[in-house]
This record gives sequence, C-alpha cells and structure tokens, in this order.
Amino acid sequence: MFRHKNTVEQKVTENKKMVDEKNLPLENTKDEAPLVVEKKSPPKTDTEVLKELLEKNLKWSQIIYEQNRKINNKLMWSSIANWFRIFLIVIPLILAILFLPPIVQNLFNTYSGLLGGKINSNNVAPSINSIDQLLKTLPIDPAKQEQLKALLK
Repeated sequence: MFRHKNTVEQKVTENKKMVDEKNLPLENTKDEAPLVVEKKSPPKTDTEVLKELLEKNLKWSQIIYEQNRKINNKLMWSSIANWFRIFLIVIPLILAILFLPPIVQNLFNTYSGLLGGKINSNNVAPSINSIDQLLKTLPIDPAKQEQLKALLK
C-alpha cells in the first residue's frame, strides 16, 4: 500500500552489500553519496501489524464518513432548492389558471362594444345608451363628446 516506506530500507541494504562486496571501508569517498545507516527495529509480529492496519483502516473510514456526511448534506439542500424552484414556477401558473379566466371574461364583456363584439346574446349592435356611458367616462369636454356622437351615428 505504501511503497515509499520500503524503498529507503532497500537502498540502505543494497549500499551495504555493495560496500561489503568491494571490501571497502565504510568511509565515504568523494564520488559517492553519503551512506545513511538506519537502525532497524525488531520485526513486528502479525498481531502488531494487524493492529496497525486496523487503526489505519479506522482512520480512513472516519475520514470517508465525514466526507459522505458533507456530501449528503449538500445533496439534501440541493433537492430542497430544486423543489422550491419548481413550486415557484408551478404555483403562479395554477393561480393564473384559476383566477385569470373570470377576469378576462369580465374585461371582454366590458370592452366588447369597443372591440366590435357582441354585447348581448341577441346579436344586437351597441346601443346609444352604451355609447353615451362610454363618452361620459372619457375625460373630454361636452362639445367634443357631441362631435363623437355625431360621428358614431
């Protein structure tokens, strides 16, 4: 799992072998790199190795658990935000479907005379009374109202 641990020990043993094979003193020459000699600890038993591996495994498991907890929290808030966005779009559409048709029908009935539509179900053209009422609501002086009545007749 951790390859770098064994490389130092291997290099030290290889250097010792090379020195022994050449029958050279342990002193360093100018061309060679200084020889690092480490004290080897006594070999570990199987139970100690297993205990060490279990401790490492436990530490990694705790780290992974914390990461998963954070990811789960972010996913939860993301889903809540998505539902909020959906409701923000859908609720106004539903309200528009419920309340807009009566308002549009009322506006259509009010202004159908101006739009050339039918006022009654009898297919009667707009009466003079409705034109008079419309002219009274407009902010124009009475002389211009009379001129408009004459044009519309």
